[in-house]
Amino acid sequence: MPPVVPAWPCVSWGDPGTGKSSLINAAAEADGVPCETVIGSLREPSDFAGLPVVTDDGVRLEPPAWAKRLHAAQSGYLFLDELSTSPPAVQAAMLGVALERRVGDLLLPRAVQVVAAANPPERAADGWDLTPPLANRFLHISYTPAVDGWIDGMTAGFSLPASGRVSQPNRERTAVARAHVAAFIRCRPVLLDACPTNPTASGRAWPSRRTWTMTADVLALLSDEDKRSRLPRRLRVGRRRRGRRIPDLAARS
Repeated sequence: MPPVVPAWPCVSWGDPGTGKSSLINAAAEADGVPCETVIGSLREPSDFAGLPVVTDDGVRLEPPAWAKRLHAAQSGYLFLDELSTSPPAVQAAMLGVALERRVGDLLLPRAVQVVAAANPPERAADGWDLTPPLANRFLHISYTPAVDGWIDGMTAGFSLPASGRVSQPNRERTAVARAHVAAFIRCRPVLLDACPTNPTASGRAWPSRRTWTMTADVLALLSDEDKRSRLPRRLRVGRRRRGRRIPDLAARS
């Protein structure tokens, strides 16, 4: 299972029935923390933005019970399941929840991981494309479990896949990763902000200043070996363009 990167929410994309929800719940159980599953299609915008309550001091935005439970636990998983069944009004209310962990007037602890699972809209029940602002708040992960893993699980019991190797984040690794990303954008500035005009594409991962920062933070966590083996070739291999070599984002520091 790909490691959940602190501070950045993740969404796992895959066909129905592939075990995305079971994987997240098993990860929370293995970590010994609570997992609050929230399905946007069954909720109102106020379940994320907060319910206005009039008090003697004015109006407060009352958070729902699931947010209070996560706040009391001080850690855990907020699992936004079936994300692509959430209508646009609910997606708009999720914006602050996804990135800032703010639910109404309540701010969830940083130890609460925001994760989501989604089916492609055409394969979801009354599916919607993600709005560009919501899609751009997530790290997008394609989840396609191996056939052998399912066979082994059926015969010997299911277990969590081994997580990827990550390095401890520090200022030096982060500075090097951000320098690599900045050098890449210096040579390819058109890619800094490139929101697709196609609704389907804009509902997935697309480049923006925010997501390039995400990229740098992920690079800072990967070992040099993983950078060479896991990054797409277009980010790993330098190419020449008009006499200049495009920086290699996976180059050794």
